[in-house]
Amino acid sequence: MSLFAAVRICSAQADPWASVTFADPLRFSSLPISGTEAIVPAAGEWELSSTMSYFNVWQRSWHTATIHKEFGLQGQPLQPWEIALLAQRHPADQFYHIDLEGWRDDVVIARGFGGGVAATLQIPWVGIGAPHWDDIAERFHATFGLGNMNRQVFPRGQSTVVVRGHGQILERFTGLPGSGLGDIRLSVTGPLGSWLGAEQRWAVAVEAPTGRPGTLRGSGGWDWGVRWFATWGQGRTQVRAGLGYSVLAASGSWLGVRRDNIWGALVEVHTPLGRRLTFRASARCDSSPLASFTSSDIGKVSSYWTVGVLRPVAGRSWIAFDLGENYGSVAEVPDFSFHLQLGTRFGR
Repeated sequence: MSLFAAVRICSAQADPWASVTFADPLRFSSLPISGTEAIVPAAGEWELSSTMSYFNVWQRSWHTATIHKEFGLQGQPLQPWEIALLAQRHPADQFYHIDLEGWRDDVVIARGFGGGVAATLQIPWVGIGAPHWDDIAERFHATFGLGNMNRQVFPRGQSTVVVRGHGQILERFTGLPGSGLGDIRLSVTGPLGSWLGAEQRWAVAVEAPTGRPGTLRGSGGWDWGVRWFATWGQGRTQVRAGLGYSVLAASGSWLGVRRDNIWGALVEVHTPLGRRLTFRASARCDSSPLASFTSSDIGKVSSYWTVGVLRPVAGRSWIAFDLGENYGSVAEVPDFSFHLQLGTRFGR
């Protein structure tokens, strides 16, 4: 999806406050809190951005690698009969095996109105099963002497989801790869005044079931949420905090599993890094939409962080690059991610 050929560039500096979108396939269609919901162009202005994100998820309990090595299946795909045997041998255990990679392109369109009110439309295009970059994580871990979590036991380029919860097993060995439109999000934000030394804002968001249900792209239900954001500082150095709660429709699901309502919290920091660069970082925590389905790590609260740089380019446009990492998290989120963002403001 390319949107910049038709964008009119105006003279002035780019607004440095741009949020990186988050690529987490567990929450793609469950309306997690996002800094994009607090975008506030001036009245009459537009902001457009496109963020291409690559994500790689390798999360598993000890069970699958153990049985795979027991039967000498190193280098071969995980099989359903292995999961059935594990369930028979360990009837009280809740285990999981998540092997996913892919990309997500988020086109974000924001419009400023009078009174500090703004609306944002976020349109995702999601692809699962490419471009087969599993070896990046293996080389990184080997370089720094880190464990590989038995990545070498299973073949690269697989797309597999297995979660054994409270007496139920979710198994997806096929049907996950592919690309298409995800669930589209619309959010509206407005001012709450200044207190605690920060500019306070409210936001409400709704996510439409435009993605295909039964895949990682769509839930099949209408979700909605409420947010609070506070921003400290002016100019190019700012700190933003946010809290959010999302009500997930009972008619929706994550690969057929009914979801729990979720909450999330985030902190974002922007500060100058030399004359032309802006350093930006974010940290976030999210509850799991599978909290009731399983008490294993995939159902726990996750944490994730990103670091990157933003550089103004022509007029009020910018380009930014960010790296994401799950180090320190005990729950299911991408092991790492890359984010390339292009954006602009225009209209006044």
